[in-house]
Amino acid sequence: MSVLLRYVQCFLVGWLPDYQGTTRGVSLQRLAVLLLFWPLFLLVQGINGIGLLLDHVLFPDFRRVQIREPLFVVGVPRSGTTFLHRLLALDERFTTTALWELLFAPSITQRYFWTALACLDQKIGRPLGRLLSWSERRLLGGLDGIHKTGLLDPEEDYLGLIPVWGCFLLVLVVPAPALWRLTFLDRDGSDREKARLMKAYRRFVQRHLYFHGQHKQLLSKNPSFTPWLQTLSHTFPDARFIGCLRNPSQSVPSQINSILIGAQIFDGRDTTAYWRQGFLAMLDYYYRHLLSALAAMQPERQALSLMEVLAVEPADTVLRFYQQFGWEADSAFRERLEMQERQARHYQSGHHYSLENLGVDADTLNETFGWVYDRFDFPRPRDSVA
Repeated sequence: MSVLLRYVQCFLVGWLPDYQGTTRGVSLQRLAVLLLFWPLFLLVQGINGIGLLLDHVLFPDFRRVQIREPLFVVGVPRSGTTFLHRLLALDERFTTTALWELLFAPSITQRYFWTALACLDQKIGRPLGRLLSWSERRLLGGLDGIHKTGLLDPEEDYLGLIPVWGCFLLVLVVPAPALWRLTFLDRDGSDREKARLMKAYRRFVQRHLYFHGQHKQLLSKNPSFTPWLQTLSHTFPDARFIGCLRNPSQSVPSQINSILIGAQIFDGRDTTAYWRQGFLAMLDYYYRHLLSALAAMQPERQALSLMEVLAVEPADTVLRFYQQFGWEADSAFRERLEMQERQARHYQSGHHYSLENLGVDADTLNETFGWVYDRFDFPRPRDSVA
């Protein structure tokens, strides 16, 4: 199936989703939001597509870039992947993707263009930079309760697969089985689909290393890559993987809460049943597949991070991973880790969820994830979690 055909199909399906029979009919809010979304989305993707094509003309050598020992931070969503990602990004051996690159500059051509424009803006007093900062907080500030980010912050590079519809986040726009299958790729994906996605991802990484330095190691953080673990391990045989895991009483309602906020924006109707059913099945697979896929790898290629341990001793946890991978942590990186650990001691989460409001009661959590509580000796769920 061509990429163009995927765009056409997703465009048509997105207007009138039936949420697998749970919610049918027309949502005026969805129609209004999509009337704004699709023109902007297609404009950005069109510009990005031109940039990607120009790379083959202006920077053809990017296709010969070698990808050496990438590190993938995967795991159950809301299990400390962002925190661990930003700790690891303090090590200058790595290069990781920023949000602005993923959304507006997936090509080398665009990155050079925007970097040159930023340098020019800096010389004349940053008028564009100040306007961008103001706009960024107006547009992204409302997401702080879900996932705090900014255009310059490290972000999940599966966003770089948006042009080929390999980014699961697009399920909010198009709640269709084709995108849900991305969350079971190792199990349900065809060889052709896996090859298509890995080819696109490899090219994306090569472009990133070409621009940021071919001597660097890629640092990738993507919970959505958890069901891709076997495929990624086969594609990058010298890669390392850190899988993040957390008590389901915290991670499951937190993830469902975050997706419901996005769903409310795109539709306006109560689609809780659809997302709850889908995400319970997805997260159950994430827990099981994460542990089985890591266990099948050589010990020096994989490690497991428990949020409950990472939050208490982040520096020691990261250094243990380095030891397991056979890497040396230099003194500058160790100092940065210690500084981050001191700051983390004063952090308090502001997230509080009612299991009843999310439709995920204690019995459901015990029935679906009882084996996780038993295996890791996690406390069993109560009626509400923080």
